[in-house]
Amino acid sequence: MKTYLIKLFSLATLSLLALFANANDNDNEDFAFGMISAESLLTDYAEFNNNFQDFTLSAEEQNVIADWPKNLTIDVYFGTWCHDSLREVPKLLKILSGNKDINLSLIGLDHQKQDPKDLATTNKVKYTPTIIVYRDADKKQEIGRIIERPKQSLIIDINQFL
Repeated sequence: MKTYLIKLFSLATLSLLALFANANDNDNEDFAFGMISAESLLTDYAEFNNNFQDFTLSAEEQNVIADWPKNLTIDVYFGTWCHDSLREVPKLLKILSGNKDINLSLIGLDHQKQDPKDLATTNKVKYTPTIIVYRDADKKQEIGRIIERPKQSLIIDINQFL
């Protein structure tokens, strides 16, 4: 009887472990991981697209954005699973649609804030989203970063970096 209970317990434990392993594998398919284009993000993640469509810019804001230097690069570390990213990233995409000269990189992170190329670790990203603004696209000279949410607004904060 004792042997039977041990075998039954072992089988149940292995079954639970397999169930949790499969659940974790499926979780990885539910979020962007690594480099992703703005178009793919808006196509593949409906909530991001809805927030992008809902966000509007005034004519004054559009003029400010159009005057930003052409040598800006912006790297965005975010999670499609993250409520702060869901709020801020679509706004940033709408803002940057007003100035096509700005270089944008979107890097999707997992729940541990990691990506396949280890860029998040290299750039000391601990929170999502982290938006890093660089002045010189070639030298990538960081001039500021927005972590989780802007102090005032994305436009005002980026403008202050400039």
